[in-house]
Formats: sequence, C-alpha cells, structure tokens
Amino acid sequence: MNKLILSAFIIFSFSLKAQIKAMTEDGKEVVLFENKTWKFVNESDAKTLETITSNEQSFEKSKESTFVVKSKNVDGGFYYNPKKWKIVKAPNTSTFVEYAFNNNSNSAVYGLFGSEILPVQSLKNLKDILIPNIQRNADYFRLKNSEYRMINNIKVLHLEYSANVKGLDFEYIANLYLTSTGYTSISVYTYANQYEASKKEMEDFANGIVKADKEKETIVEVIESSDPLPPKSIKKPK
Repeated sequence: MNKLILSAFIIFSFSLKAQIKAMTEDGKEVVLFENKTWKFVNESDAKTLETITSNEQSFEKSKESTFVVKSKNVDGGFYYNPKKWKIVKAPNTSTFVEYAFNNNSNSAVYGLFGSEILPVQSLKNLKDILIPNIQRNADYFRLKNSEYRMINNIKVLHLEYSANVKGLDFEYIANLYLTSTGYTSISVYTYANQYEASKKEMEDFANGIVKADKEKETIVEVIESSDPLPPKSIKKPK
C-alpha cells in the first residue's frame, strides 16, 4: 500500500528544516524545536491507539452541500458546498488524491478527497495500517479520537489527530469508507492556531462522504489557478 490517506499528511514542497529528535533517559523519543521547546514524538493515549469507539449519533451532510463528485476508482463520492469550497489543482505527486479543495472564507483550511483500489478487510485493518505510517513520518503525532460513525447511512472510520511536520503544527479530521473494491476518504486540515475557529466548517466538509457509483466519465471542472499548500503522498516503506 503506497498511497493511503497519507496524501493528506503534509510534507511541503518548499524547503523547511527538519526537527532534531532525541531520547530521554527512560528511552522516550522527543522532538526539539527551534524555539527551544520540545514534545514527545508520540503523545497518543495508548487506549486511543488500540481501540475504536462507536458513536451512536447519526451524522448527515450539510443541507448546503449540494454538489457531488464521484470517485473514478471505487463506489464512493462526496458532497460539498460550492459557495464555501473551491476545487483547486491536486498535487501532481499523488495519484491517490482525486480532488483538492480550498475554503473560500479561510485560505488556511484545505480538503482532500481520494480513493484507492485495495482489498482492505476492515476499517480496523485500515487504521492499523494508517496510524503507524503517520507516526513514522511526523515529527510529532497525537491521535485524539478514533471512532466508528454512521454518516449518510454508511459506516465510516472517523479520525481526529494532531501532528507537527517540520516545525508546523496541524490539526486533521478524516472520514474513511470501505467499498467492495477498496476505500475512499475525505480529509480536512488546517494550522493548529486556526482549528477551533474552523472546526465546525471542517466537520461539515468531512461529513459529505457518501456511497455512490463510481464515475464512468471524466467530470470537467474549473480549476483554480492558485494551489493550496501542496501535500505530497508518502509511500509506505517496502
């Protein structure tokens, strides 16, 4: 598996210094930042890493999310509000990402819709593959929430996590849905200092995920000339 939702995990194309990592006396890995602060590389609660809770609440897409795009690979789709989100050029480095989005009111909030043909057995299996890869490629990582949700009458894996990539703090929300031939995902992310103000907008965006027949024809869209901060796909180590 060489794509995953890791396409949504940001490694910027512009040059940024990697952080320095060190070990504490009791063997825990820490990352040292240029401002002389530090964090444990992984601050996830062990129970959050090992278990997936079930949220009994039923979630639905926003009534304003009226425009649908469909995956070209699997039977999954996504509704979004075209008044609040614009489609931008997807990163050329990723074949996983089918659509990239930028928020109209806050240019620091980004979204990605992607899919992969892959025989993943369960959402739990997908989480077990995903999380270790993110941990290996982040300077700092904390899984905040991992739960099953019913969104638009489909069962999804809902993830919320924090990460630091080359000195920049980000917050992520992602929903993943298994199909008969693979999986699709919606992820949305922003800078940590923008998260609280943007959380409702991000949740509404992520709740657009739906079951849909895969797109049989290419949809022509107007692509914005200005790209969001371009994420790259991270390949799983062989």
